[in-house]
Amino acid sequence: MYRLLGLALASTLLLTGCIKTEGLLQRDPTANQYYKLDTQALRLCRGETTRCHNLAFIPAARDQLREMEAQYGQRVAGPNYPVNFARMLLNPPQNSYTPERIGEGRIYHLPINEYTDAAWSSLEAVHRAYYDK
Repeated sequence: MYRLLGLALASTLLLTGCIKTEGLLQRDPTANQYYKLDTQALRLCRGETTRCHNLAFIPAARDQLREMEAQYGQRVAGPNYPVNFARMLLNPPQNSYTPERIGEGRIYHLPINEYTDAAWSSLEAVHRAYYDK
C-alpha cells in the first residue's frame, strides 16, 4: 500500500517538472500595463515581463533618441547619457505623469503613455542599432 502511494507521489513529482511555466507571467493581463525603471541597474522593462532594455547602450546610438527627445522637449545630454535618460523619465515635461516609487528602493513604475512609449521606442531603436550592425 505504502509502496503504491510512494510510486504515485514520485510519478506526480516527475510529471510536474514537465509543466511549461515560462509563459505564465505573460498571460497575466497586468504584467505589461506599465514600464518598470530600475535606477540602479539602469534598465527599463515592460512591466513584469522579461522585455527589458539596458540604458548603458545609449551612448553608442544617441541619434536613435530623437523620438524621445522630441516628445520630452529636451536632449539626452552627457557626460552620463544613461543617467540623464533615466532622469528624463522620472521628471516628465509639464508633470504629464507621476512615476510611482516602489517601496524604498530603486524601482519605479511609469505609466504607459505617449511620453514613455516614445522612450521605449527610442530604446528599441538603440537596441537595433547596437545589435543589428
